[in-house]
Amino acid sequence: MVTIQASYNVTPNEVTPNGHLWLSDIDQTVRFNLHTPLIYIYKQNQNQNNKIIETLKNSLSKILVHYYPVAGRYSYTKGEAESSKSIHDYGDFAPSDSTKELIPKVDYNKPIEEMPLFVVQLTRFRNNDESFAIGIAYSHLLSDGVGCIDFINSWAKIVQKQGITTILKFSHTPIEPRFEHMELKPLPFIIGRSDDNAERKKKTTAELLKLTKEEVERLKKKANECDIPKGSRCYSRFEAISAHIWKSASKARKLEENQQSVVRFNVEIRNRIIPNLPRNYYGNALIQTSTRGFIGEITSKPLSYVAQKIREANELITNEYIRSQIDVIRGFENLDDARKLFLVGGRDVTFSGNPNLHITSWMTLPSYKADFGWGKPMHFGIGYVSPNDRGLILLSPDEDGSAIVCMHFQVELMQLFKKFFYEDIYELFTSARL
Repeated sequence: MVTIQASYNVTPNEVTPNGHLWLSDIDQTVRFNLHTPLIYIYKQNQNQNNKIIETLKNSLSKILVHYYPVAGRYSYTKGEAESSKSIHDYGDFAPSDSTKELIPKVDYNKPIEEMPLFVVQLTRFRNNDESFAIGIAYSHLLSDGVGCIDFINSWAKIVQKQGITTILKFSHTPIEPRFEHMELKPLPFIIGRSDDNAERKKKTTAELLKLTKEEVERLKKKANECDIPKGSRCYSRFEAISAHIWKSASKARKLEENQQSVVRFNVEIRNRIIPNLPRNYYGNALIQTSTRGFIGEITSKPLSYVAQKIREANELITNEYIRSQIDVIRGFENLDDARKLFLVGGRDVTFSGNPNLHITSWMTLPSYKADFGWGKPMHFGIGYVSPNDRGLILLSPDEDGSAIVCMHFQVELMQLFKKFFYEDIYELFTSARL
């Protein structure tokens, strides 16, 4: 159990601009009552024990001068908590009801103008462990993962007296939608059903599935064994791992061979929209895409076949496609109707559970660079269990080329998923030795 010991309100330590800030069309597809729950685990030096709160408060007040939208608009709160558990009671920090205790709670019943955009909770563990957690609730309305991690890393750099990034916004000239946009179409149901109500009611769980550097390279090699379309690059880690996740999920579900399955994922567009957005663009620079296939082909065909499907969905995202999707969003009279196409979870929004899947890659995020003076975090990850079937791919904190798949899957199917996930990798190694 986590008990709140103290709360603080942190504001910028210098005067910041007043007034309202414009949100891009992509930003507005994110629901205001949706915060990304993140957990950082650190090991502290004993002589720094009494300085942690003051260090975080002082550096936060400085970084908020430059990232003033984080502190503006609603209210900004910060808390300190103490857990009755030791760090070992949380295991590997896979998302669960326990890890939710480490994330600050946001009251979504408050009026929107009172809702905080960014909340931090520092949790000390029982028995004076030399470790502590920084839990973060970060409003997705502010930015995508790149912007979020840039903000947190810049906050840490303030402590280290390094440079910071800037905040930019962009707009575009509307054009008429001229693509089919399958990624915005309704998702298929299980054959014989007219809705997804039964699947929505099933409980999900989350586990951290680790892939060594050798296993990642073996998956890439397997994906690239078959002929690659002429002029194409080799399949990437993301394409190979995503294909492997889709195949494992399809096998575990044991659905009919002619069952359609859709995989949705987001693509960063900073370097795809013309003119390009700067690397430190602070906002949601993500576009949704999707690929689909039949269970029979996903489970029986080579990994390269499935990786190619992932790639085709990725390569759809051109400047023209981005602007077309934005104009589809603008075509809705009610913005809430557009948001339902992008969100996961909840009763009235898109559900990407069985027979479908959502995959997210955080492999390119510098997640372990948030050094506040205590070294890099021992663990970084998401702090809740998704109600959807979702694979989140992260790099290992060892930064040795290994990876972690934070897999959210139906409780009744998770063991089967893990069986196929690891058995198929094992077969890659045994076949290589023959």
